[in-house]
Amino acid sequence: MSSIFSRSPYIIEIDETGQVSSKVELYIWTSGSQPSDPQYTLSKKIPASDRTSTLYDVSPYIREYYSFDSFTGLTNVYNEATPTGHYVNVRIVRSFTNSTGEQGIDSTVYKAFNGYGLYEDGSNPDKGNVLLAEDTYTYKKLGGSDVIAQQQNHAGIITVRTGTSDVMRYTDLVTGATFTQALSDNSMINLDRCYTLHRERGNKVELLTGGSTVSWTAYFRPIEECKYTPVYIDYINAFGAWSRIFMYKTSKTSIKTTSKDFKLMNEPLNYDVLRGSKALFQVNGTETLKVNSGFVRESFFSQLKELMLSDRVLVNNRPASIKTSSLDMQTGLNDNTMSYGLDVEFNNDIINA
Repeated sequence: MSSIFSRSPYIIEIDETGQVSSKVELYIWTSGSQPSDPQYTLSKKIPASDRTSTLYDVSPYIREYYSFDSFTGLTNVYNEATPTGHYVNVRIVRSFTNSTGEQGIDSTVYKAFNGYGLYEDGSNPDKGNVLLAEDTYTYKKLGGSDVIAQQQNHAGIITVRTGTSDVMRYTDLVTGATFTQALSDNSMINLDRCYTLHRERGNKVELLTGGSTVSWTAYFRPIEECKYTPVYIDYINAFGAWSRIFMYKTSKTSIKTTSKDFKLMNEPLNYDVLRGSKALFQVNGTETLKVNSGFVRESFFSQLKELMLSDRVLVNNRPASIKTSSLDMQTGLNDNTMSYGLDVEFNNDIINA
């Protein structure tokens, strides 16, 4: 089963001998069985008798079916079904018409995700079965009265599209102890990034395709922050799945208010100097947050890049937008120590007006 990353074009081509027109039928569903009728039927005539190829970009028709309305994260869970709505099922039926009538070509089922390919990836890229880049990630190390089950202390999730007999292996970065989890066959699965007994020291996580072949590897390391309260940011990454990063150092909250004013007229016979000559109405405001990563690895920039390109962001479990629109990539050669700051705006007025 192929994958569609629908923030980029996904091109379906029909080019059959003798065709004069073509048709694509799209069946789209999030749960249950396939609908009996297609949601969309697209058709085209060939451009010319010597140019018979017809192309369809199906991505725009798929994107309206995602739903990321809720996110609770995971802790100590290693084989949980990905919520429906975080991806969609798509069946694409291709056909064409020649001099003898309409002819069927094929019918293909896809999994579609709210992700994208980069320009250099070309068209219809294959991004693999793990919806997270191979990289090193950090999470908040527990301390004091922290409770692992609290949202702000979750390490984050890994979303996997499984095959048959796939296994996820967790290896403690210090002791080398391993934990393996068999994954449900041919499913969409969410897993905690860190095995509970490895959380204090961190772990390497590997997907073993078919139970034996390592096809994906990432590292998850704890960061202890004793002075500041880390800000946690959940966002839909380049693969179309929830991902999490922490900004460990100082954060500053600000508000910006807006209002309109109108001129008042004091009553001449009942003049009140406390009344004023102007009044405000439609007073409201927005809240912003400045966050800082602390010292990071060079590869952290790629995670920030995905965050800044995300169209769904939660900051401390509140819907937000990343207002920073420009960021210079730092390197160990040029900058010695690397840290990044971001400006965040929460996506709601302060007063529920």
